[in-house]
Amino acid sequence: MLKKVSAANLDGFRDDIDLYTEIRQYLPRLANILKDMNTLTPDMHSKSDFEILLNAIAQRLDE
Repeated sequence: MLKKVSAANLDGFRDDIDLYTEIRQYLPRLANILKDMNTLTPDMHSKSDFEILLNAIAQRLDE
C-alpha cells in the first residue's frame, strides 16, 4: 500500500517504519538473552527500578 502513496505523504511513516525495522532486528537476540538470564524476583526488580536487568541486557548486547 505504501508504494501507491506519494513520497511527499510518507515523511513520518518512513521514520516509524525504519524504527520498527531496527527494533525487530534486536528482538530475537533480546529474547535469547532474557531466556538465558537468571531472573530476580519482581520485587527485587521494582526496588532497583530494573537497573540490574537493564544493565545486564546492555552488557550482553555490547558483546
